[in-house]
Amino acid sequence: MRSLEAALARSALSDYLGVRPGEPVTVESWSHAVPCARAFVVEARRLGAEPLLVVEDEDGFFTSLAQAGRRPVPRSSVDLADRGGSYVYFDGPEEFPRLFGLRAEELAAATQRHGPAWEARARSSGLRAVRMAISGATPTAASRFGVRLEAWRQELLLASLVSPRRLAATAAARLRGLRGAKVLRLRHGNGTDLTVRLRPGGWLGELGRESPASHRGERPWSRIPTGTLTIPIAPGSAEGTWETNRPEYDRYAVNPVGRGGRFVFARGRLADAGFDRGGEGFARLFQRGRSLQGAPVALRFGLNPKVGRAPEIGELALGTVGLVLAAEATGASPASSGPTYAALLAGAQAELDGRRWLEEGRPVPS
Repeated sequence: MRSLEAALARSALSDYLGVRPGEPVTVESWSHAVPCARAFVVEARRLGAEPLLVVEDEDGFFTSLAQAGRRPVPRSSVDLADRGGSYVYFDGPEEFPRLFGLRAEELAAATQRHGPAWEARARSSGLRAVRMAISGATPTAASRFGVRLEAWRQELLLASLVSPRRLAATAAARLRGLRGAKVLRLRHGNGTDLTVRLRPGGWLGELGRESPASHRGERPWSRIPTGTLTIPIAPGSAEGTWETNRPEYDRYAVNPVGRGGRFVFARGRLADAGFDRGGEGFARLFQRGRSLQGAPVALRFGLNPKVGRAPEIGELALGTVGLVLAAEATGASPASSGPTYAALLAGAQAELDGRRWLEEGRPVPS
């Protein structure tokens, strides 16, 4: 595993962040992920950069949290964003169930450690920042999700090594197929049959270093692994049914694995929704008592060929389409629609303006 962690550090720092000799590299890690973070420090030094390792000790964090009273939940120092250069974050905590019972705003502060002030500093300093999903694959999380830890970690590592250039080439091929298209119909044997109108322009690519500069500028963070292409939907156009066939993972939910999501749309609005199991993340955003609100704003195509069934990164899988829902369809960029939810479907059949485009989630040869 150490050789793979060294390869991950090389890929992240060179291919994704483009670290240059002499520039600062900040590596922030929770204590459980220090072995992996250490590989990044070693690689940064090999590249001639100036690394700084910042560790959030988990026991110290929870002791501080218990003593905090009415003081704010501990967060990352905004001064770290002023260093510029590159920033790598290994998420935590490992024993996240100890956060259960916090109020929503406290939980957000504990799990989203880099708030608006930090992000404003990061943008002003030109910081290039990535979140490493590998630190989320822990024995506690694997047990909660009911998956094999080593298989999960192996898939995350291999998916993280897919180069941004490969992702960009796959995205370019998808965009060529979509060029000039107006109406997209997606179907699947599970009951999905949804028709939408595509909105020209406004696509978003999460492609690592190969993401267009305008996309990167909207937020300082990217993630590893990555690989999605998001295509906006014309407001008011969605008609039909969308049924998921990939789980929804939410480590902080009472039911951490949601299955069997079903969504019905009429005149572009969410008319009905339900789950065989779970669905708490959806309910938080779109259910108000017995009423539903929300609309589809985009389709998100997975581009990463090394993602299969690993928890929490399903939308990255090549051949998977996520229907992105937001509380309100503003007609603006999907990135400006506020909190969103992606309902995942793998292996769909798609038609563009009546011509076959995807078969089992993959492009049909022309």
